[in-house]
Amino acid sequence: MTKQPIEQNHNDIHNDVIVGLAGHIDHGKTTLIKALNDFDGDSLEQEKQRGITLDLSFSNLEFRVRNVAFIDVPGHSKLVKNMIAGVFGIDVLLLVVAANEGIMPQSREHIHIANLLGVKSCICVITKIDKLENKQKDLADLESTIKDFFKPLDMSLDSIFALSLCPTPSTQEIENLKQRLESIPKPPKDDYGVFLYYIDRSFAIQGAGCVVTGSVLSGECHIDEKLYIYNKSKEVSLKSIQVHKQKALKAYPSQRVALNLSAISHNELKRGYLISKKGFLRGFDSIDVGIFGEVRHNATYTLHIGSFKLKAKVCVLTTHKDSKFADSNATNLTNMDSKVIVSHAFGKAPLTLATLKTDTPIFGIYSQRFVLRNDNDTLCGGVILNPIADPIKKHTRLILLESLAKKDFKQSFYLLTQIHKKGFGLVSSTQRFCLSHAQSLEIAKTLNLFLDEKVLTLYPLSQVETLKTHIVEIFSRNKNALISAQSLNTKLKWASPALCQRALDELLKEGQIKNQNGLYLSQWCQIQNIHTYAEQSILESLANQGYAPLAPYNLYEELEIDRSLGDNALKALTHAQKVVRITHNLFITTTALQKIVSLMREILQTNGYIDVNLLRNHTQLSRKYLIAYLEYLDKFDDIVCKDNKRSLKYAPQNRAYKDSSKDSNQPKG
Repeated sequence: MTKQPIEQNHNDIHNDVIVGLAGHIDHGKTTLIKALNDFDGDSLEQEKQRGITLDLSFSNLEFRVRNVAFIDVPGHSKLVKNMIAGVFGIDVLLLVVAANEGIMPQSREHIHIANLLGVKSCICVITKIDKLENKQKDLADLESTIKDFFKPLDMSLDSIFALSLCPTPSTQEIENLKQRLESIPKPPKDDYGVFLYYIDRSFAIQGAGCVVTGSVLSGECHIDEKLYIYNKSKEVSLKSIQVHKQKALKAYPSQRVALNLSAISHNELKRGYLISKKGFLRGFDSIDVGIFGEVRHNATYTLHIGSFKLKAKVCVLTTHKDSKFADSNATNLTNMDSKVIVSHAFGKAPLTLATLKTDTPIFGIYSQRFVLRNDNDTLCGGVILNPIADPIKKHTRLILLESLAKKDFKQSFYLLTQIHKKGFGLVSSTQRFCLSHAQSLEIAKTLNLFLDEKVLTLYPLSQVETLKTHIVEIFSRNKNALISAQSLNTKLKWASPALCQRALDELLKEGQIKNQNGLYLSQWCQIQNIHTYAEQSILESLANQGYAPLAPYNLYEELEIDRSLGDNALKALTHAQKVVRITHNLFITTTALQKIVSLMREILQTNGYIDVNLLRNHTQLSRKYLIAYLEYLDKFDDIVCKDNKRSLKYAPQNRAYKDSSKDSNQPKG
């Protein structure tokens, strides 16, 4: 019998943690996991033969109040890329150090990577204490060394446990470690404002189809929900969820999760592909970042983000003594005429501003961590500051990145509004700032900018003046223009209706325009009734255009009258039978229509038929008009259409034709 999915206890799921094991090769990581939960991480035959973990292995330990998921990473120097993939998303580092060797190179590298990726807490387990000659002194010295190693890091050392794993660890020592894993406070986890999940494995299960595994970094997902695979630009359905071998209704942050996806094959998916919700992220091949540690300008590195890796060229941003940025009091520059290093909110290490350029789009999010690694195995890392490629001048880019590094969103909003003068959209707040729309609106309301809450767009106040100038120009060239905020928005797509209304309201208050029945007119306009004027103007214009009238919206734009007013005027003209609607977008005066019908009948009588080519030769009209008029001709009882040719149903010499022709100028219906 198939187990039904379970609804996890709400309190438990927010207490779950992902623990990443780290440490040098053969220091006992896999053996420690087996002692904790009886899981043999070296599951591959090659791993068993060589006695090392080659790839990531996953297991868990269930407690009463939380689930602890373990990610055992390789300790060999040649498998660092696999180790990096495993560290993304962990909450706590479990560092394993052999007492007889101390902190070895791979241990240092693992700690360095975890620190770069923002892991906040570490438990250290010292193994092989049975190999110490002077156990008490040597152990005390090693603990002191480990504590000193962590002092300059952002990651704190929570506790140290010492034990021997061979031949078997003591039950009490393992129990003490379990108690700490159960009770260690869960560090605050980055909330990116949306479900975020990188694939680490993809495979097929008979009867289920495509299954992927990974860690939930942010947000949540539930069964039957639509998800989006950004690297494939493909939407999929979530058929089922499994959390540590148990079916579940939802998946939450700090959980190792298997997702059963429909509408895609596992062969289409690779490690590192990003699964999220559709519409939240855009991919760019150029993003601005802050980098911790030394990095070479114009050098190519392997970029690790989530479990995804790709090549990236690093362009270090520099400044000069005479630049505006160099004069900024808020900027902390170490060397003029060199790389820009700024104060920031992401840790203790200096942050160098740079741009990453790639051949593959990066679907990055503000504050997301990454690791850079070159061919010489040199490691550094950083944080995404601007995941969206903006057209910015260099000195403005530097000031913007400094504000983003400090999480000064007020200044960031203001700068981006000056960059995107025709509207800065807060709809991208999740990707740009890890802020919800509500949070972004609260910040925007404190700024001296124009905020359109309905369309989530910010404008500099200078754009109100720009619109006012444009409106005055409209009335100066056409004193009979009849406009509204909506008609302005239709013409100027960048200006939202609310911004247009603000400009109109200010002009009205200043006495430069006037209002009649909700529409705005020039102060020199003499129109008494705008509805009568609109009908007369439209009828006159259609009459002048003859057989090739403009589409209604183009007609309104030419006359500079509001769309709603124009639509009502056309309805009135049609109702009064002064205008006939031929197709959705084709209105012609009744007089012009009668003339084109008479012309088509003359062609019929002369040639015995009429088609597109014949009518074109007589009128020089475009195909859209020709087709519309010929289809209108089909409405008459005496017209037959065959193979796109129209002919008369009765021959001219027949009496039947002469009798029926009396009513032939009136269409059916």
